[in-house]
Amino acid sequence: MAKALAKRYGADVKKAELAALCHDLYRKLDADGLAQAVRELGLDGKYAGNINLAHGKVAAAAMKRDFGIDDGDVLNAVSFHTTGRAGMSLLEKIIYVADGAEENRDYPGVEKVREAAFEDIDKACLMMMENTIEYVKGQGQDLDEETLSAAEYFRKILNTEEHMNSREQAMLAAKVLDSKKAQNIVIIDIAEKSSFADYLVIAGGGSERQTLALTDDVEDAMAKEGFFPKGIEGKNSPGWILMDFGDIIVNILTKESREKYDIEKVWGDCAFVDMED
Repeated sequence: MAKALAKRYGADVKKAELAALCHDLYRKLDADGLAQAVRELGLDGKYAGNINLAHGKVAAAAMKRDFGIDDGDVLNAVSFHTTGRAGMSLLEKIIYVADGAEENRDYPGVEKVREAAFEDIDKACLMMMENTIEYVKGQGQDLDEETLSAAEYFRKILNTEEHMNSREQAMLAAKVLDSKKAQNIVIIDIAEKSSFADYLVIAGGGSERQTLALTDDVEDAMAKEGFFPKGIEGKNSPGWILMDFGDIIVNILTKESREKYDIEKVWGDCAFVDMED
């Protein structure tokens, strides 16, 4: 199911397969083995007595230590596959939903979750989280804070009346860049020409150091509104940093990189949007 969802949403199928194969590596640890793993891997002691919450954390840490897997997105997908979290990446959502709605699952409402999974993965995540919250409360157990914050996050992004549309997101990113002295800010409406986003925001930094600072400024401002990047590329070579927020893509480039790649020309047949005052 993880591979099918990855294909449906354009995610990396190989990463989805790897995370799915590894997510339950340590699900069968007994109490002594779990306590030892938590201690050896330097995890929070609260996980020592709770295999349901701990096995994903143990698996992610062991994948990095024992198998040399250092892809942060894959590790996070494994780590948070039982609880979810606010700001989940697409891969994290895929593993979370695939784990809870694969064909061997049988619980009230699972068919609706499976249907939602291939239509709106955010909706499927929230349905699963609300099922978990209801079940855990019914058992008189304590809820994990990550699940509660994740459910609130998905309620917010699914409430379109309270949340920004993609144009407003693009405007917000552009205004933040403008306030931080970015150069030659451009917003391009690519919705009719692209299957991966609605808007591109392009801005220049005076140096690689400034492109990094601008990236942090945009990330912080978007996070305050409940938007978290699915991925950020280029930080190790900050001549061109790309921030993927799903509906909008923010590109921050040095002057040299902007002239070299000329993104505006590539999308020259699309509408260029004026920044609002």
